[in-house]
Amino acid sequence: MGCFSFMCKNSGLPAASSSFDGDAVRLFLLKDGKVIEEMHGEYDSYGRVFDKDGESLHWKMDWSDVCDLMFNASEGDGIALVLDAHWDGKVPTTQSSDDPDQGWGNPNGGSIKVDEPYHKTY
Repeated sequence: MGCFSFMCKNSGLPAASSSFDGDAVRLFLLKDGKVIEEMHGEYDSYGRVFDKDGESLHWKMDWSDVCDLMFNASEGDGIALVLDAHWDGKVPTTQSSDDPDQGWGNPNGGSIKVDEPYHKTY
């Protein structure tokens, strides 16, 4: 599977990752405009974040189902990303645009580090 990334809902900037570290982000897995899962941490290049040990957290939902949400016609389904540097406390209700550069490039999240990465289900 190739790398991919998303544009921040608040700034329009892409989330960057080297596949070993990345921008501090908040990811929201949406279905019908509602958050069903959430992750917070450094972006891993594959639609997830790293845990404290540098391993990728995984969505509870099966990956093929996550992909079905990401690649259907509904804007209320898929992954919404917000860079921590641009987090305003408002949870998005529509998916993020794809990053055509697949997360490669200059970091856009400043030097923010996430001390306690997490994954929540709702």
